[in-house]
Amino acid sequence: MRAYQFEDDFAPESLRLVERPDPIPGERDIVLRMRAVAVNYRDLAIMRGEYHTRVSPPLVPLSDGVGEVVHVGPAVTRFRVGDLACPTYLPLWIDGPLTLDRIARRLGGPDDGVLTELMRLSEHEAVRAPDHLDPAEAATLPVSGVTTWHSLFELDRLRPDETILVQGSGGVSTIAIQLAAAAGARVIAVTRTNRYTDRLRDLGADHVLTTDSSPDWPSRVAAHSGGGVDVAVNTAGGPTLTPTIAATRMGGRVHLVGYAAGRRAELDVFTAIQHATTIHLARGGNRTDFESLVKTVEHHRIRPAVDRTFPLDQLHDAFDHLAHGGHLGKVIITPTF
Repeated sequence: MRAYQFEDDFAPESLRLVERPDPIPGERDIVLRMRAVAVNYRDLAIMRGEYHTRVSPPLVPLSDGVGEVVHVGPAVTRFRVGDLACPTYLPLWIDGPLTLDRIARRLGGPDDGVLTELMRLSEHEAVRAPDHLDPAEAATLPVSGVTTWHSLFELDRLRPDETILVQGSGGVSTIAIQLAAAAGARVIAVTRTNRYTDRLRDLGADHVLTTDSSPDWPSRVAAHSGGGVDVAVNTAGGPTLTPTIAATRMGGRVHLVGYAAGRRAELDVFTAIQHATTIHLARGGNRTDFESLVKTVEHHRIRPAVDRTFPLDQLHDAFDHLAHGGHLGKVIITPTF
């Protein structure tokens, strides 16, 4: 089989197509033929040497993907040949609270990721993809989808009578809008420009506000929400955290789910005290979260937003597209080796 692998370092020119032995399933293993993979900001952080956990080459990159089950071990009970299945990003975290040993393995760094023709894994390290999604849509779920679900419905308990602020238009932001709308919450989306206003409304946003035309957007959010939102999803970090807190009501909750604008989030402590804000830091989610997400996506027939799909021979273009930002939904690669 073939796979892409960082050989000597994480520079783009070090990413090469290599030959590896075909995987042979063990008793409780499955083998996936990868059908679609998604690019995440963490992949860029690893390439830039900015990731918070030590990662070393050689490494098969990328964490998000979906494949068709082509082989099953003799004792496998959770999958059949022909099923569409997603590897879990954190293979050891099946259920329960977050512990260091449960996040010791992570696909795409430090463990080999999904940018490979065939992938062997334990049947317990995968989740069946929603039955109505195509591979590109299903590939968006293992990191962005599960992280968002865990933040809003496990760390938090988003309720139908609440208002939620979602910032940005990337993979986490778009699925957060869809899940919050499905839960019956009122959704306010905030983006830099009005480029995606109509599309964000189609996904479930009740109001879409822009920051370029209105730098005082927290006060506008407060006006639209009767004094501030109950919950906010921040995907950027950096200088955006304090304005997000300013847009929440007294006792509001903020979920920090990314650091695209900078790894050092600027927190005005007085603003946080005045709003009595609780800040949650996202750390992915477990397999049980993923299975709950699948049920919700199927029940509400949610179709995750895909910004653009790149063929495998345009892999570097896919990385560049993500790095430039301004996309709506996930950036997908179809690994036709």
